[in-house]
Amino acid sequence: MSLSSVVSSALVNGLILAGFTGLGSLVAFTSLKIPKWGLDFSMGFAAGIMLVACFTSLIIPSLEMGLYLDLSIGFVLGALVVAAMDALIPHEHLVVGYEGPEHARRRLKKAVLIALAVAIHNVPEGLAVGVSTALSERLGFATALAIGLQDVPEGIAVALPLAVLWGSKLKGFATGLLTGLVETLMAVTGALVFSYATGVLGVGMGFSAGQ
Repeated sequence: MSLSSVVSSALVNGLILAGFTGLGSLVAFTSLKIPKWGLDFSMGFAAGIMLVACFTSLIIPSLEMGLYLDLSIGFVLGALVVAAMDALIPHEHLVVGYEGPEHARRRLKKAVLIALAVAIHNVPEGLAVGVSTALSERLGFATALAIGLQDVPEGIAVALPLAVLWGSKLKGFATGLLTGLVETLMAVTGALVFSYATGVLGVGMGFSAGQ
């Protein structure tokens, strides 16, 4: 595959992710209210899809290529990076509440903290699509569709509370869509980096899976 072909495919796959997120974010223009069981279900649904996508698109292909050490190193690095992001970047989850440096809690509004939490979550999702696209365009597309499905409830979970907090349905929708575009950016970045650095593709696959 040529570099331009891989990057173009990663861009398309990344836009698929953003499109699914935007689809969910459209709920901001309605009066729909999500019951607690609906939020719990969507979180479990998202977690299940991400686990399957990580194994089928990243971990298993890496093992089949015999990249055991590369996968292990990348996996540990990915987990450490996310742990650091979780500790250093202020953000707020709808369920567990605020996480990050205490001094930032007073300076940032709740809506911004929620948006940051989703943006952090979307970095590994986009990167997973980019790295899998660098390995195989077909695999990258399948990964984008799988992750995109769980981006619909994610877009809903972001756009609805932000629309209420800001008193603006348009702002809620726009912010939800922007968090999806974070995935697009990371998909292109991942494909570009690991198309050049083919020697560490296994590390990149593990890094994405570890996040």
